[in-house]
Amino acid sequence: MDIRFYLQRFLRRIHWFAQFLTLGGVGSLAAILFAPPIYAGHARLLMEAEQISDELAASTVRTQGAEQLELIRQRILRRDTLLDLAARMQVYPPTAGLTPSDPQDIVDDMRERIIMTIEGGRDSPTLATVGFKAQSPDLAGKVTTEIVDLILREDVDMRTKSAGKTLDFFTRKVARLGAELDAQDALILNFTEQNKNALPDSLDFRRSQQTTGQERLLQMERQIGALQERRARLQRRQELQTAAGSGPFQTPKQQQLDQLEEELASQSTLLSPENPKLRILAARAAALRARIWSDEGQDGAASEALEPLTDFALQQLEMARELAFLTAQKDGIVDGLADLSRSIEATTANAITLGNLRRAQANTRVQYDQTVANMARAETGDMIEALRQGQKLTVFEGVTVPLEPVAPNRRNFIAAGVLVGAALGLGVILLLESMNRAMRRPEDLTAALGITPFATLPYLKTRAEILRHRVYLVGAMAVVVVAVPFAFWVVQTQAAEKLKSMSFGTLIGLDATGGKEGTKW
Repeated sequence: MDIRFYLQRFLRRIHWFAQFLTLGGVGSLAAILFAPPIYAGHARLLMEAEQISDELAASTVRTQGAEQLELIRQRILRRDTLLDLAARMQVYPPTAGLTPSDPQDIVDDMRERIIMTIEGGRDSPTLATVGFKAQSPDLAGKVTTEIVDLILREDVDMRTKSAGKTLDFFTRKVARLGAELDAQDALILNFTEQNKNALPDSLDFRRSQQTTGQERLLQMERQIGALQERRARLQRRQELQTAAGSGPFQTPKQQQLDQLEEELASQSTLLSPENPKLRILAARAAALRARIWSDEGQDGAASEALEPLTDFALQQLEMARELAFLTAQKDGIVDGLADLSRSIEATTANAITLGNLRRAQANTRVQYDQTVANMARAETGDMIEALRQGQKLTVFEGVTVPLEPVAPNRRNFIAAGVLVGAALGLGVILLLESMNRAMRRPEDLTAALGITPFATLPYLKTRAEILRHRVYLVGAMAVVVVAVPFAFWVVQTQAAEKLKSMSFGTLIGLDATGGKEGTKW
């Protein structure tokens, strides 16, 4: 490869390279001069740790610093918030004619103007650099101050609301569980009152009562059997005496009295002493006995004549009363044993039901106690957030009003213009050389005609040709130097509104924070 030849060809057409290089440089300078300056205010925020140790009193808001900043970012970049911020701070004053017609354009442009970088991590403090880009230093500083205030208010609002909602949740849960406990207490009390004779606590006592009642029932049956046998023997003896005529002479009234007393004795075994029928029979017997006494006189002979009948009747009556008493006691014991049997049979089901009720009450009690403890912690956390003793954002460095514009970036613009001009110049030279098929070297002559020259003579320009060439170069350079700024001036004067309303993201070469690494809003 003949580097010397290509270098000569480049030098012969270096005027094209110089023209495009100058065009790129002058164009970048004109863009810097006529482009609107962009200023960016800055402030630094620090996420401070809790002021009170978690071992003593912990906040219920557990959001990490980076996560908290991301949530605040989403809140601030909401459509309503951005439109309100732009209106209050007059980012687009109507007098300047810079207000976009579509609110969505305002939202998009505001999102491009707001910048933020987050530094730090898990093992280091979290720092945030907040800024706003505007065409005037005062506006950039004012809007940055307002954004910082919004961030601080959102931080306080989010943490206090989170702690308040946590406390409200546990307060309502404590009230609900307390009402459930009261309802369960009332249900258990009502159940125990309705089944107080069939509860598992008194099962052993009722079983002992059942055993005692069965023993008493057996004893009563024995006493009733003995009394009935005794009365039967007395009745048979009286019948034998009457049939043998061994008894004294009886009048019709005395015989009627014996019949009444016998009927009274038989009915006494079946009826209770308080039965009206038994009382009527006793009253008739007493009235008939009184008439017999009045007929025969109130002397000892009448008494002796009536005494054997009266003794038999009295014995029958006494045994009837005793038998009725024992029978009533037996019936009471039988009824009591039946009630005890029913209550003992129902005790198992009642024990299961009562156990379920008490188990549910115990579970609710455990939940209630845990919720009360959680509510106490929530109250502590709410107080910590109300007193601003938990994790919080503070202003680490106040807002600084920018003195120098951050855009357009002169170095980047000039470097880009020079590189573009150089690339265009080289491209034009390569294009011209590739299109020129003239023979310039002996090698070209040999390749084209197949001959080997003895010597070659270069083309010698006249003085006039050299002068024309120089005039052409100077004129082209003058056109480039004058035409490019003039074109930018025309664009600046005729289309200023359009340039000023362009998105800030297309006018800024570097990030306003100076190229620091971090998360950008």
